[in-house]
Amino acid sequence: MRSLPAPKRPRTVTITFWSVIFLGTWNFGRAIAIGQQLNLQDVLNLQPDPRLRLVAAGLFTFLFFMLAWQLGRKRPFTIQAVPITIGWYTVYETAVWLIFAQPPRNWSLWLISSLFLISTALFTRWALRRAAQTYF
Repeated sequence: MRSLPAPKRPRTVTITFWSVIFLGTWNFGRAIAIGQQLNLQDVLNLQPDPRLRLVAAGLFTFLFFMLAWQLGRKRPFTIQAVPITIGWYTVYETAVWLIFAQPPRNWSLWLISSLFLISTALFTRWALRRAAQTYF
């Protein structure tokens, strides 16, 4: 007796899945780069403390990879958790840019990156709610 095939993952969920993987990979790369440059803290007196940014990058790496894994396992709580986590990440990134960037030369990118992250959070919220009845 054959079982019914699992429904295909909707395209919007696939885009969301790869977006979460991308954000996790981005933060993993950031954690590696910050970890390799920790000894520059003594010489350059960087702000914010690179150890804080290393912990934040490690935390977001873990969160995004866990959410991608749970999204692949069709866990219903990811409908709420993915947009909320991306929202937290957006707030963190925007706060670091606004508080610690040197004006005006470094402020040009914060608006673009913040708008990109906000649109990603809104897209994932829409995409996961749209696919909630058929996929989860």
